[in-house]
Amino acid sequence: INMTENIHDFIHDLGLLKRKDRAGWVKRGIENPESVAEHNFRVGMVAFALGKRFGFDPFKVGMMGVIHDAPEYKAPDYTPHDDITVEDKFREEEEAMKELTSKIEDGDHMLELWREFEEGKTPEAQFVKIIDKLEMMFQAEEYETEQPDKDLESFWEGIEGFDFGDVNEIFDYLRLNRTKASGKK
Repeated sequence: INMTENIHDFIHDLGLLKRKDRAGWVKRGIENPESVAEHNFRVGMVAFALGKRFGFDPFKVGMMGVIHDAPEYKAPDYTPHDDITVEDKFREEEEAMKELTSKIEDGDHMLELWREFEEGKTPEAQFVKIIDKLEMMFQAEEYETEQPDKDLESFWEGIEGFDFGDVNEIFDYLRLNRTKASGKK
């Protein structure tokens, strides 16, 4: 396989993320749920926009946000309620990520950035994981506004006790606005 064919396949595989609906929203009956690509885009943009403010390289955390769910082009979009161990999920996603990144020059760098996110040991990875949750809660609030007949209370209950760290002020503001708009906690 030549380089042009590899790049073609890489771009095609990434495109599959645009047509893969996020499983958590599908399970809640959300109409026209966001795709994995849409979620990754906003996580990346928010991480980029806030990164410098919190002492991070905005390009690194932004790119980490963009690629954090890239293996889902092939691996399922598992939710915390799915019957799979953390180790099996990681193994399945790592194989997909290895396959994806093997198609491009410097794919090792992308693979290592993804692994850094998954391992969650560096301050950058922990920051992007927080942004990932924050984005999900913004999406939940938007769906509650657009589709008030859908019950997304479990998303809000499930996030109780999650440490939003540096962006806690943003999450609190989101929750306050949700309460004002809907009367929900």
